[in-house]
Amino acid sequence: MKHYLPIVKYTVLGALLLTSCHETLDRQELQAGGMLSEARVLLANSQFEAARDTIISLRQRHPHAIAVRRAAILTLDSIELIETRDTLARLDMQLEHERQALGGLAPMVNGVTNESFYTQRRHVQQLENHYDELCAKVKFYVRKIEIDAQNQ
Repeated sequence: MKHYLPIVKYTVLGALLLTSCHETLDRQELQAGGMLSEARVLLANSQFEAARDTIISLRQRHPHAIAVRRAAILTLDSIELIETRDTLARLDMQLEHERQALGGLAPMVNGVTNESFYTQRRHVQQLENHYDELCAKVKFYVRKIEIDAQNQ
């Protein structure tokens, strides 16, 4: 009987520790879920930086809330995608305006090179390059979200 008493004692202690750990993990998942909900509300209100910061904070504070962290990855990718699309829409309007300004300039005025034309053309080319980069970023995040959603 003396040999069984320590085993029973450690088994009960182990069960109590597991129960305590389970409750702690559940509490972390619940708290992390609240932070994820907060990030989604911020995203819906186009507060991209605050939403991103909330998810980063969630990841730091709740490293063991695995299920919520997986969902947070999709939300973080959505933040990047929506923010990039918004930037792309603004850039598209600016690019159209700058192209119109370029169209009103001539490369030569009275046989002299028009520096304003070439400066404006370089500016339009830079905007076009940035536009192309943003388009590639949108494609990347659309594909990443599709893959991450399949893996969940």
